[in-house]
Amino acid sequence: MTTGQYKPIFISGVPRSGTTWIAKVLGSAQKVRLLSEPDNEKYSFIARQWKQSLHRYPYGDIQGNYDQTQNYYKAIFSGRFPINRSWINHLLNNLFQYDSVKNEKHIIEKELRLMNKSSQITSQRLLTDLLYYLTLDGWKFQKKRLIIKSVHSGLCLPLIEYHFNPTIILMLRHPANIIASCLELNIQDANRKIFNRPELSGLISQYKNQINQLNDPLSYMGLQIGIFYYLWESLLNNNKNWIVKTHEDLCEDPIEKYRLLYNELNLNWNNNIITKISNMNKPGKGFKTFRVLEDLKNKWKKTLNRDQIIKIQKGYSILPVKYYEEFRI
Repeated sequence: MTTGQYKPIFISGVPRSGTTWIAKVLGSAQKVRLLSEPDNEKYSFIARQWKQSLHRYPYGDIQGNYDQTQNYYKAIFSGRFPINRSWINHLLNNLFQYDSVKNEKHIIEKELRLMNKSSQITSQRLLTDLLYYLTLDGWKFQKKRLIIKSVHSGLCLPLIEYHFNPTIILMLRHPANIIASCLELNIQDANRKIFNRPELSGLISQYKNQINQLNDPLSYMGLQIGIFYYLWESLLNNNKNWIVKTHEDLCEDPIEKYRLLYNELNLNWNNNIITKISNMNKPGKGFKTFRVLEDLKNKWKKTLNRDQIIKIQKGYSILPVKYYEEFRI
């Protein structure tokens, strides 16, 4: 179990909540190694092969048998998992003509296959494993602190904390802002209908009648965010050491808020970090982290119409979520 200055940092949240922003700022510290979304099978061929028998959002706790999930994150926490831009990922992506757009079809098919309890290991997976193990000795990160950013780990944080003891940072954002961003970038992860997952039945079973009345994608998106937030609220009752940050709060005074976070994480703060944060505060779009921060807090009020907002509220309001409670109806 790693402690002290080399204790891993694990950043989690739902897609488009600001996890990339916080990861890039923390990843600019000295003596750290940032792994951004090593579990995103849409962009990493290695992740796709290793997650053939795992859902897009793997589930895992400390009570059930989730060896596959544990082994997958064990490889990631080894500190030697190849980053998405590494030569091995480029090689595999080109070799198998890996396309992030086509991968959406693969993800949907995989979810259906897993619901039918079937899985298979292909020759591509074996090749991936071979290349991975051949290159293990190529990374020497014993003296670097590992920072992992993942937006697909929200259902297995208890397992991750129990087995790998990272400092967990949860990034929250207003649900309407998240969905507005997902709509802008056509991100399907906002609507994976996780309410159908049997592992979550105990959490949401009493709200099934209300859930069954939903029939709009925007309502399902609001519900999915609500489920994540409701789950995390319950987990935080027993995990007081988790760090919770909101996108809105960081936007208010980013330099001071990040300085405090650096101190909390025992990372070395310097003027280069201030420059990086300041340079990000400019117009931008897409998946880049350039944004005019003062425009972000209530951006959803300008980009979503009233009908869209009501549909999102309808889904988000089903569970008694305390985060952004004022948005519930």
